Amino acid sequence: MTVPTNILCPNCKSILQHAGQTMSCANGHSFDQAKEGYINLLLANQKKKANPGDNKLMIDAREAFLATGSFDFLLAELESTIDSMNVGTGQAANIKVLDLGCGSGYYTRNLLKTGDYNKLGIDISKAAIAKAARKDKTSTYLVGSVFDLPIAANTVDLTINIFSPVDISETIRILAPNGYYLKVVPAGDHMKEIAELVYETFKPHTSTITAAINTNPKLQFIEAKKLQKSITLRGSNLINFISMTPYFYKFGENHLKELQALAVTLSFEIIIAQRTETILPCT
Repeated sequence: MTVPTNILCPNCKSILQHAGQTMSCANGHSFDQAKEGYINLLLANQKKKANPGDNKLMIDAREAFLATGSFDFLLAELESTIDSMNVGTGQAANIKVLDLGCGSGYYTRNLLKTGDYNKLGIDISKAAIAKAARKDKTSTYLVGSVFDLPIAANTVDLTINIFSPVDISETIRILAPNGYYLKVVPAGDHMKEIAELVYETFKPHTSTITAAINTNPKLQFIEAKKLQKSITLRGSNLINFISMTPYFYKFGENHLKELQALAVTLSFEIIIAQRTETILPCT
């Protein structure tokens, strides 16, 4: 694993240098690598609670569900989409990829397995990042906030953001000139059958991200692709699918145990944009 050279100290915003099991900056701030291999760059004033982000139950359920291959069709579409984007055009090596809100690193480790990509994942959940770092020794993982990224400006060739909240201005800040932003959101009838079990009326998923891109002069909207599939989930796979989402907290324990099988709609929108702003050299 090659640690990226664009990681910032969260205290003073200077570049962190990696040596052994420590990252430190010129101003004397240092951060030790955890035994799992990640670096915690989340400051106390960036937390709204002691352990922010997804909890262990959601993380373990998501890993168990994704391991069944139920989302492999999304993974394949993302790989194909990235292949068509000419990421890092003109670079022979060390193309920097940042997975924003990477959770336990499923997409970070399963995308872009070939080629000279320098992959970094960041999430506010320490439990999720610890699992990501244990499972993937080829990428770098950070505990940090996507709303105050410890990443140098204009240095990332591709940001990936799958299902998690993001600050679009921070994303633009860290993107290199002509760098790409790939966003995946639930669309339309995604998990409609689950929602109908706990709500009287289902409201189709909508997203404002395309409008936000189209009204931002620093981004050029390229494409939005819809992807949909119906699958039948049974037993523990169905329970894990529900448990990895906020819908879990709407179910009573007995209600959840009674579920045996359910046909579920999976519906996604893959949105692609590119940074268009020219970065002028310092004079």
